[in-house]
Amino acid sequence: MRLSLAAITLVSMLALLPVLAFAQNEQAFNVLKAKGTESFTLHYDSTNQDSKNPFVYTFAPPKSPSWILTIRDNLTYVDREGARTVIKLQEPAPSEKYIEIIMYGDHDAKKYLVSVNTHETGYQRMYDNDLGGWSTEGPISVGHDINQGLSVTDGKRIVIDRLDLQGFALGSITVYGNDGGDNSTSLANAYSGNISFELFYGDFKESQVYYVPAAVMAGVGGLVAGLLIFKKRKSD
Repeated sequence: MRLSLAAITLVSMLALLPVLAFAQNEQAFNVLKAKGTESFTLHYDSTNQDSKNPFVYTFAPPKSPSWILTIRDNLTYVDREGARTVIKLQEPAPSEKYIEIIMYGDHDAKKYLVSVNTHETGYQRMYDNDLGGWSTEGPISVGHDINQGLSVTDGKRIVIDRLDLQGFALGSITVYGNDGGDNSTSLANAYSGNISFELFYGDFKESQVYYVPAAVMAGVGGLVAGLLIFKKRKSD
């Protein structure tokens, strides 16, 4: 029995899907995988991609129920209005749920946006800061816990805390900088540097590694407070 041309085409496309997904992940470098952690780094070209042809890093299997992602933006942005990086943390299809982080490259303002999309509520802007929005003083952290919900930092402080998403299985990270159009005609967002991602996942109760970010933040807070007290006493 002969297969129709349409059937042959469909089978061929299905066979290529794993290869295409692997090819997307191949664009990342410094990829490290170990028990409870996975990290990778992207070249600056990833933020010059178009939303119709973004970079996609896929986690197999999806990471749940709890995870912490740190993002270090070491990009050198083009000196123009609107230069940015868009990062989408997505659940596997057919879920419509995703978390969107947008970082603008302006040296002073560094506009910072955090949005969430769910089937129940649609697309919602949860945080919007036009001035001093994100910082390179520390990594941006995005974390989800099955009991605590979603928390997001801007590199210095928590901007979203314990937002209930009814669970979130991290299936992939999508990165781009331009909306629509063609990559060949889109304006560049960055011209050097890289952006790195480090994910810790699993059951927070089973590993002390998940308490490290909180301990670091507490230590930094204590150090700043100590310096302020010392400075005040010195001035007195």
